[in-house]
Amino acid sequence: MTRAARAGMDFVTALDRGSLGGLARLCAPGATWWVDSGPDRRGGDPAVSPGGSGRFPLHGLMRMDDKLALMRSLGPAAFPTGCRQIPRRVIAGTGLCVIEVEGHGVHASGLEYANRYAFVFDVDAAGAIVSVREYLDTVHAQHVVGSGAPIPRTTLDHAPEPGGQQPAGRAEELALALWPALEQGDIDAFGALFAADATWWTDSGRDRERGRLHRRGDIAANGPFHGVVAIADKLAAMRARITSGAYASAAVAVTAHRWVVDDTLVAIEASGDATLGGGLRYQNRYLWVVDVQPGGIAQVREYCDTLHIADLMGYAA
Repeated sequence: MTRAARAGMDFVTALDRGSLGGLARLCAPGATWWVDSGPDRRGGDPAVSPGGSGRFPLHGLMRMDDKLALMRSLGPAAFPTGCRQIPRRVIAGTGLCVIEVEGHGVHASGLEYANRYAFVFDVDAAGAIVSVREYLDTVHAQHVVGSGAPIPRTTLDHAPEPGGQQPAGRAEELALALWPALEQGDIDAFGALFAADATWWTDSGRDRERGRLHRRGDIAANGPFHGVVAIADKLAAMRARITSGAYASAAVAVTAHRWVVDDTLVAIEASGDATLGGGLRYQNRYLWVVDVQPGGIAQVREYCDTLHIADLMGYAA
């Protein structure tokens, strides 16, 4: 196990136990915690809003000390019987680790909280965590633990910049080849990268059952909030959306910032940018987990800001 994987797993274990002191001990001084910010795209961009959005739970960038103090102030009253955090899959390099996690608890309001996350951990040479980036279903998080106050819609003025990382093997090359094809709206070239029996998962907003990772979803039920679907169905839905005039641009331009590879799995942090048919700017942030097998891409899991999608694209979240 790499030092990043060890630190990430220790963090998830401490979070599962509700040990805020344990979380603090795992982090370097000045560590940060990021969560995306729904319609407020500026609030979730650390370069534009280094202090975050100021809204819980969709707070953008926060100092770890402030985040833990906030969690301490909310205390067990938020989840009287606790909130479990169950790790499902680890993708780790030396100083970078991605852990897919399922969380479950009952909020004080009586609402069930059942989110699915991809945590990204940056770890220094001493094994201390310097940053946590948490990709989750923001629709569900806001519904259960948000204040209910409306979130203003803001737009970033700048397009995302690519990272300097270069692919070093077939898995990375195949996973990264998805995005140029998508930007051109070439669904045939996009689809040719997948195995015939591949699947695509995106979380499902307020319908938590449909988004479960080990059952079939329903792409016809609510647009992009579909759970696990066959790649043929996903491609058909993508083609229909592009040809409907939903985008003023060809499709979504995805810019990969960095990635980590572990055997067949490639976890990619990326940003998407598109102009919609009505002139609105779509600017999502993603964590993609791509499973590359000898026959092509076998599975994609897409963690992104679902509330941003619902806000702009007219889907009932």
